Amino acid sequence: MSLFGGKKPEGFLGIDIGANGLKVVELMNEKGRAKLLTYGYSERKTGDAAVSPFEDTRGTGEVLAEVCKRAGVKSGQAMAALPMSSVFSTIIAVPRKKDEKELKPLIDAQVSKLTPLPLAEMVTYSTFIDDLKAPPKPGATNGNDYVRVLVTGASKSLVQKYVDIFRYAKLSLQALDTEAFALIRALVGKDKSAIMVVDMGSTRTSITIAEKGIPFLSRSINVGGTAVTQRIMQQMKVSEAEAERVKTDLESLPGAEAGALPAVLAPVMQPILNEIRYALSLYGRMELTESKRVEKIILTGGSAHLPSLPEFLSSQLNMNCYRGDPWARVAYPEDLRPVLDEIGPRMSVAIGLAMRDIDS
Repeated sequence: MSLFGGKKPEGFLGIDIGANGLKVVELMNEKGRAKLLTYGYSERKTGDAAVSPFEDTRGTGEVLAEVCKRAGVKSGQAMAALPMSSVFSTIIAVPRKKDEKELKPLIDAQVSKLTPLPLAEMVTYSTFIDDLKAPPKPGATNGNDYVRVLVTGASKSLVQKYVDIFRYAKLSLQALDTEAFALIRALVGKDKSAIMVVDMGSTRTSITIAEKGIPFLSRSINVGGTAVTQRIMQQMKVSEAEAERVKTDLESLPGAEAGALPAVLAPVMQPILNEIRYALSLYGRMELTESKRVEKIILTGGSAHLPSLPEFLSSQLNMNCYRGDPWARVAYPEDLRPVLDEIGPRMSVAIGLAMRDIDS
């Protein structure tokens, strides 16, 4: 999906603007497959206060320019993604018409009753889940044959902040996608089954359930890797830097067992576990879905590297859960594999953005 867009870029540059830093991935199209050209990222330094990148668009743009310079980025146009917590998303059903123009007033009429802001203050984009040119379903007439539409939108003020950041970075913003679509592109690919993607960032955890490559359900809560760090700091009376180190060796903490997280982290993980269960329940009751049952869960984001996390969620949910590999459909030098494995989960959104116009 694209909230606005223009010509396709010469290169394929994906940029993820997050609360904990910027991630940049540049790809090229090599015979229909994505090939890694370069990557780069910035991170909040230990001890620094977390500041929204949208509070200082000039500063964020200058940091972005520096990251691209260090990485040797060649592309002048880029894709970015709107954070799930700031995106309005809904799926509606409207009577089938001959073309999209005829459907627009019907879509707007329904969506205007659901949006948190007046439509005039938002930028929206419609993705048709069902083919408008497909023959009517058996027994359906013009009066009862419907098509499903995913409508996504964001406030114009937020979109303008993205425009400003890229202007200060001296980059052309080709289009704005959503994190949900970027994650599906990078981690789900052509798999049409119902799949949940759990993106554990520094301050938020976002949950997406995709069916046939479409995000049918998206949710976000204010719990992430920073909460894990703070919990360790409080319980073990250590500095932030030491707590970050402990996070990579959780098996050594008291109470850690095979397939279980240490007891000290239970209060942090419980809200995430509850939200996953709630999302699964909501999806099972949605009228416009087909699968109803999620087949597996893919973990990504910087906190997906927490030891024993996939095993913990699998045991709690009785469902296959694993860390996603966003590099799986990207060609790259084999000697980069160790470092790409280490940074992979945090780069998923940027990779998915860069893959948008590559037919892989």
